[in-house]
Amino acid sequence: MPLKDFFENHGLSVEVACSGEDGLLLFAKEKPDIVLLDVILPNMDGFSVISEIRVKNSHVPIIMMTGTEFGEENQIRGYQLGTINYMKKPVIPYAILSLIQNLLLIPSDVRKFNIGTNAITIQGQLVTIGDLSYDVREKDSKVLLFLLERIGQIVNRSIILNHIWYDDHPDKNNLLDSSILRLRKLVKEIPGMKIKSIYGFGYMITTENVT
Repeated sequence: MPLKDFFENHGLSVEVACSGEDGLLLFAKEKPDIVLLDVILPNMDGFSVISEIRVKNSHVPIIMMTGTEFGEENQIRGYQLGTINYMKKPVIPYAILSLIQNLLLIPSDVRKFNIGTNAITIQGQLVTIGDLSYDVREKDSKVLLFLLERIGQIVNRSIILNHIWYDDHPDKNNLLDSSILRLRKLVKEIPGMKIKSIYGFGYMITTENVT
């Protein structure tokens, strides 16, 4: 999964530039809270980019990444120019996410899913669809998250039960049925998105008609 998609699925808003010049233009336009910067870029390398950024902004956190330029001199150069971390690729997505979350003080339980032109964000029991927020039951939030992580896949009913209701709750089958009914009403906020029952197997979120 590309880092952009990974970060967005964890609640971050991401803009991407493919060259140093475009990155500087995007930086001036968007005024980001943090910059993730590759050293090797077309026409203008990451060291030149960070030098330009620091002329205009001395505070924004900048993380540099490289697959080849990881020698001691380049690391020192990066830190002298103002990077807060100099990472060797391939990076571990969750490691860099944790670093970014610490820098931005974003709760680690935020999950965001882009469904067509719509977005669903889940943070604990708060589910946000577009501009509308809903305070849902704890289990409903967990069931929705479990299904959203597997969009387009049939999720076995017993797997959901075992994942969400760890104990042998005598009524957990009925509890899951009720949860699915509530979630179906919730996802109607996104036209075309459905939670389908697959007879004899379980459930599946479908989005083929979402725009």
